[in-house]
Amino acid sequence: MNIVQENKGQLEAVLKVQINQEDYQDKVAGELKNIQRKANMPGFRPGKVPFGMIQKMYGKSVLAEEVNKVMVDAVYKYIQDNKLNILGNPLPDREQAENLDWDTQKEFEFHYLIGLAPEINFNLSEEIEVDYYKVTPDDTIVDNYLKDLGRRYGKMTNPGTSEKEDVLLGLFEEMQSEEEVKPEGHSHRSNVYIQYVKDEAVREKLIGRKSGEQVVFDVLKAVESEAEAANMIGVKKEELGNYSPLFRFTLESISRVEPAAMDVEFFEKVAPGKEITTEEALREFMRDQISQQYQVDSDKHFRNEVIKKLVEMVDIPLPEDFLKRWLLESDKEGVTPEMVEGEFDKFKDSFRWQLLENHLLKENEVKVEPAEVKSHLADFFRNQMRQYGQENLEDSMIEEFVNNVTKNQEEVKKVYDHLFDVKMLELFKTKLKLNQIEIGFNEFVKLVTEKYQADQVGP
Repeated sequence: MNIVQENKGQLEAVLKVQINQEDYQDKVAGELKNIQRKANMPGFRPGKVPFGMIQKMYGKSVLAEEVNKVMVDAVYKYIQDNKLNILGNPLPDREQAENLDWDTQKEFEFHYLIGLAPEINFNLSEEIEVDYYKVTPDDTIVDNYLKDLGRRYGKMTNPGTSEKEDVLLGLFEEMQSEEEVKPEGHSHRSNVYIQYVKDEAVREKLIGRKSGEQVVFDVLKAVESEAEAANMIGVKKEELGNYSPLFRFTLESISRVEPAAMDVEFFEKVAPGKEITTEEALREFMRDQISQQYQVDSDKHFRNEVIKKLVEMVDIPLPEDFLKRWLLESDKEGVTPEMVEGEFDKFKDSFRWQLLENHLLKENEVKVEPAEVKSHLADFFRNQMRQYGQENLEDSMIEEFVNNVTKNQEEVKKVYDHLFDVKMLELFKTKLKLNQIEIGFNEFVKLVTEKYQADQVGP
């Protein structure tokens, strides 16, 4: 066997693989004997079909299969031995392969086109400046957050008159007019959440009502959703058209959550162990917690901006002809020549970032060890169980969970990818110059939305 590499330009090469009879004949003979042992043909005892007959029937296909295996193994061994950093996969010269004569040839030559990854001479530095947004919640957001917590830890009451955030229980009756109930019409008892009623006029009708009072309204108009209207009157969505949308609602009871008092007991429930004693201290604690939640989105935006900036500033040449062909032959469903041509600029940016990311990981010795994966999974399991009130889990239970997850290679890969992303983000934050900008949440959302829309439109 012999492999010759012929470079085509800077980043493409052809591997010419020459295979001799001694490279494959033992494998072919072994596979034919294996077929003979399993063969079951009329007129012969199982496993006793003459070898010549087996060779005549299966020889050509076995030869092609075994030669192909030898050739593929040789190509990848050559790439590994010569430390070739390739893009995608080697692409066979199909036209050349089709001209092989499997009936008479003893020696074969196959050609493979490979794309070579360019060398990258670059590293992160403080000379590269990127905006980093610290998203801060305004007073309204903190107020709403505390209001929700107050309701969550509040107590249920049954007041005499309805208000805008109450839940009403009552009987719905189908109407044939504003004044008259439909004879033998549909009726159903269910709840109405006043704050979720979309139509303002209907919402106002439901406020200030007492038990026994009645309100007539169009249920579909009230909630602006067929699914919600159907649920309100107790029918299937597809059956909604069988009924009049006009219903009379007779109020039977009112439910209201009385918010928890802003006292030390409440502070301990929402911030256990923080020793908060005043509402102002709780507000600052909540502001910080909300800000940390927002930073997840800020970090994601920051990472995307860094990637875009680095791909634009680092010159990374690519073997474009090879990549276009590789994209078409990669068996991705729906990929067409028109799609490749139309979206190749996006493909190129993706390839460039993969190369640059791998380079940065290597240059900065960023690694994820198996122990880190297990530790991440253990912490994840603890946090999940903590939400259900289980604080002190036994080590054996955590270990069992981790072992079960690590048996799934797809899940393990997700954890590795996540941890690499976390480490890459930290690398950006420590190596680059961050231009820190404080910004409100609504302003941040507007900024990110505008940037996204601009990127979609393109230059």
